[in-house]
Amino acid sequence: MSQLKRIASNTIVQLIGRVIGTVFGILTIAVLTRSLGADGYGQFTLAITFLAIAGALADFGFTLTTTQMISEKGADESKIVSNAFTLRMITGLTFFTLAVIVSIFMPYDAIVKLTIIVGSFSYFFMTSSQMLIGVYQKHMAMWRPALAEAVSRGLIFIIIIILAGVAPTVPNMMGAFVVGNLLLLIMNVGFAQKYAPVKLAWDGKIIKAYISRSWPIAISIFFNLLYLKGDIIFLSFYRDTAEIGLYGAAYKVLDVVSVIPTMFMGLILPLLVREWSARSTKKVHELLQQALDFFGLMGFPMLGGTLILATPIMTLIAGAEFEGSGEYLQILMIANTVVFFGVLFGHAIVGINKQKFILPAYIITAIVTTILYLITIPRFGALGAAWSTVAAEILIALMTTSTVMYFTKFRPRLRNTFVYLISTALMTTLVWFGAQNIEMTAFNLLALIATAAIVYALAVFALGGVKRETIRLITGKS
Repeated sequence: MSQLKRIASNTIVQLIGRVIGTVFGILTIAVLTRSLGADGYGQFTLAITFLAIAGALADFGFTLTTTQMISEKGADESKIVSNAFTLRMITGLTFFTLAVIVSIFMPYDAIVKLTIIVGSFSYFFMTSSQMLIGVYQKHMAMWRPALAEAVSRGLIFIIIIILAGVAPTVPNMMGAFVVGNLLLLIMNVGFAQKYAPVKLAWDGKIIKAYISRSWPIAISIFFNLLYLKGDIIFLSFYRDTAEIGLYGAAYKVLDVVSVIPTMFMGLILPLLVREWSARSTKKVHELLQQALDFFGLMGFPMLGGTLILATPIMTLIAGAEFEGSGEYLQILMIANTVVFFGVLFGHAIVGINKQKFILPAYIITAIVTTILYLITIPRFGALGAAWSTVAAEILIALMTTSTVMYFTKFRPRLRNTFVYLISTALMTTLVWFGAQNIEMTAFNLLALIATAAIVYALAVFALGGVKRETIRLITGKS
């Protein structure tokens, strides 16, 4: 099987699992927003943001480092993964305990603090399971975690449905995620045994190597948090939970969509490590170009469509009370388009082992964005947070891209990028006319989106953005 076909087939399999999990996730959001309302969903958003910060700090860069270390020639995969998993459990217990303690002293409602306590278990289970993703990425077996995620999200949705009719409180809803993420951890650990038997282990030499490689990523993650999660934290000091709920609902859509580049680059990363270690610059350039084309193909039409349909999309997903989220989604989708390419070159930096060189970029971005938050959020609220997020993503994407291009001498070919932009313009024009002349019922909205996707695909194919040879290579047909 060709390299491109293996990447494509694993991406497709993972995408199917992600689509199923995403459908359950969207349905879960729909129930949560309708049963909790803007104010309750704002409390829920604040709690998960607080816990997401603790989870990112607990990761300490171990997830990316695991993928990097087990992808190197001669690596003792089981030993590396077992030590990494043990270390990750310890950091998880430490940071989630600290999160609970810190939350007690925050100026939050009692219900938010209780939700953080309950959610700390959910995030501990979820983030611990993420340590094993590198194993599946290396062995091109992403159907396993995709299945685990789909099953766990399905269970969460079922529990949420039950709770919505019985006891729709914010802490109770968080409890559903505790159960679902525990199942996710159990399934991922079980699935990993075929490739790298996981057990608790502590080898000082491996732990030292781990920390040595991870600390630049950990520092990057810390400064990432200041601009990725700082918006909602700052909002909590200046605006009520209802506005946080509207902003959080739009941001949740962004989180769902941004899974695509992370998923794809997770498969590319082991190959980048291997080819860079083998000093195969040409193949590194090929991988980067394939990723660049893929992200342009996926990212541009999402932006074009969302700029026109953001409000009806948010109304469909979250309900009429969240109509105001549409304005935030339009802005955040600009950031999402930039995120696609930021994720590409951010992972590439890990692939070529240049994490230390990018640290100043994350520090600069964190400082600039924090200043923007302090200036814009008190005056403009969630709108200021959204535009500051766009600025942050542009800044870090420019610096990561220039760093990768400097070390790899990669020079992108932009022909396909122009094809995708032209096709997006045609599609967006169609969507605009449709939105002006069609009543935006749920059926009409979905029909318009489907039609737009078909028009985009035909335009890309007609302009040569995707060649027949590539399709045959991916599908294996002659």
